[in-house]
Amino acid sequence: MTAKPLSPSVVELKGDFEHEFVHTHGIRLHVVTAGEKGDPLIVLIHGSFGGWFEFRDVIAPLASKGFRVAAVDLRGFGMSDKPPAGGGQDIRTLTGDISGVIQALGYDKAIVAGNDTGASLAWTVAIDKPERVSGVVSISGAYPVDLRRSIAARPWDFLYLLASSFWCRLPGHTVPQKFYKGELDNNTSSKFRKNNASRYEEFLRLRLQASQIGNVQRGAVHNHRLLTSGVPLRWLERRVESPVLFLHSGQRLWLPVIRRARARVASKFTESSVAQAKNMPHLENPTGFVEAIGSWLRLTP
Repeated sequence: MTAKPLSPSVVELKGDFEHEFVHTHGIRLHVVTAGEKGDPLIVLIHGSFGGWFEFRDVIAPLASKGFRVAAVDLRGFGMSDKPPAGGGQDIRTLTGDISGVIQALGYDKAIVAGNDTGASLAWTVAIDKPERVSGVVSISGAYPVDLRRSIAARPWDFLYLLASSFWCRLPGHTVPQKFYKGELDNNTSSKFRKNNASRYEEFLRLRLQASQIGNVQRGAVHNHRLLTSGVPLRWLERRVESPVLFLHSGQRLWLPVIRRARARVASKFTESSVAQAKNMPHLENPTGFVEAIGSWLRLTP
C-alpha cells in the first residue's frame, strides 16, 4: 500500500526568518528570507535530496552580517510549484529560475551560493547571467562541464557519484528512502554524526519528510542529473567574471575539480575548507560556514 503524500507544510518551519512566495517563469517558488531589504542579497540553493531547510541554521546568522538572505525551494521541491514530470528540470530553465528569483526579490544582482546541484546552478547562473551575479559560493559542487571532465579523467575517485547518477537516469525510478540516509552519511563527517547526533537525526527526518511531499520524488531524480548535465554550446568554455569561493572537504578527489574551477574563473578564485565539516559545512558547522563567507568577502574587492 502506497503511503499518503505529505503536505508541503511539513517544511514550513518556524525561526528567525519569513516564508514568502515569488513568481517567475510562470511558476511560484517558495523562498525563506531574513535581513533588511536593501542589504546585499545572497541566494542559497539546495541540492537534489533536500530543500531550503538545508540552510536553516545559517539564514539568520548571515542576515546578522548585513545580508538579505533568501533560501530557495527549487521547482519540484518543498513548498514550490511542481510541474509535470521532467517539466522545467533542465539546467537552462532552473538557471532562469534563480535569475528570476533575484529580480522578483527586487535586486539586480546577488551572491549565489549552492551545495551539490545547487552549486551547479550557482555556476550556471554566473555563466549565463553574469549581470545578475556579484559572487559565487560553490559548496562541494562544480560547473557541470568541469565535474564531468574530472570524472572522465579519474572515474575511480567518483564511484559513489557515478552509481547514484546511474540510478537517477534509469527510466521510471524513484529514490528509495534508504538512499536519503546513505547520501547524507556520504556527505557529512563521522565526527559530526557522532557528536551532533540529535541535529543529524533531525535533519535526516526533515529530508525524509520532504521527500514524501506529493510529486517531489520525480523532481529529485531529474535534479540529480544536473551534476553532470550537458550545457548549451555557447556556455561550454565561457568563464565566470565574478569572484568565486570554492568550499570543499579537502579530499583528494576535489583537486582536479578545483584546478578546472580555477581555470574557469576570470576573477578572484578562493578555495577553502571549513573545520569539522565534510561536504555540507552549512549543516555540520554553521558558524564556521558563515565565518568563511565573511572572511572571503572581507578579502574580496
